[in-house]
Amino acid sequence: MNNSSKQYLRILFVGDSWKGSSARATREALCAFPDVLIDEIDADHIVVAHRSFALRAANKLVRSLQIKELEREVRAALQTRSADVLLVYKGDGISTRVLRQAKALGVATINMFPDCSPHAFGRPLREAMGEYDLVISTKPFHPREWYRTYGYNNSCVCVPHGYDPTVHYRPDAPKRQELDVVMVATWRPEYHALLLDFAKEASKESWRVGIAGAGWMKQRDRFPTSWLFVPTICGSAYIDFIRSGRIAIAPVQRRMVVRGISQPGDDDSIRTYELAAAGAFFVHQRTDYVTTVYDERNEVPLWDDAMELASLVRHYLPREAEREAMAAAAQARAVPRYSAASRATQILAHIRSALAAR
Repeated sequence: MNNSSKQYLRILFVGDSWKGSSARATREALCAFPDVLIDEIDADHIVVAHRSFALRAANKLVRSLQIKELEREVRAALQTRSADVLLVYKGDGISTRVLRQAKALGVATINMFPDCSPHAFGRPLREAMGEYDLVISTKPFHPREWYRTYGYNNSCVCVPHGYDPTVHYRPDAPKRQELDVVMVATWRPEYHALLLDFAKEASKESWRVGIAGAGWMKQRDRFPTSWLFVPTICGSAYIDFIRSGRIAIAPVQRRMVVRGISQPGDDDSIRTYELAAAGAFFVHQRTDYVTTVYDERNEVPLWDDAMELASLVRHYLPREAEREAMAAAAQARAVPRYSAASRATQILAHIRSALAAR
């Protein structure tokens, strides 16, 4: 550790800054510790993501230049600021070369990885992931699979996702609920198949269903015309939409294919914690890990397939008091235990252990 940092832990944090992002929630939670000083580089201000087709196409032409600019910013910060740790959230745009330069300056390199597979985002990230001194993953299965599935020899530990209390926590119970069933998730083939089967199971029902997230608007013609489809929403609008439904669905991608190879999928997702903090009643896709997070009978009912999902909706939709009691119990379990602040305490413990080992 640098001599100038004996009193404080100095972290150079690289990650997204938009309100509602996990990177921002993690950074703000770490800033709350009095012995931690954070300098930040807002990666999304340099490597910009767009939604429209025209801007995405144009962005492909300049993305390499944006990544070079991000690397210049990181290298300059490492040279001019006194950092003990380079803490990178996910790591798009951070190359192996930058990490080696950080290490040459005596700076520990740590990655916070929030996704299923480090192989799923292109060669630069895939190669860089093995260069970090430590990877702190949100996925419970990553530590045991880090070498066996992904081929990495560096250290990997797990700190699960946490909700952002400034965005996701609502102390009051939902009031005006105009939808029966809601789901917010990015479109994936697995989720598409799930909802098609769910629509068949619910074909004789008059449930008001709302689906939000990237990719669903293009698929709306495949589903019942009565269903409501909403484009990408985030932040407080996301929570408002979730709370507008009597029952929220929380799916997970249990397997994924990367470069033609099957790899483990999610045990949980950030929704696992955000929906509880929001005071929403939700039903979660069953995994072994989620059974350790919530009580299935008293907090969060679990389902395996569309048939069981529809059965749970039929059971709980007319039982308002039961839904309210279970939502309150799930929230009591999650708040503050599953908050970003609670997770930050675990993250700091792992960072300090990694520094001590060096």
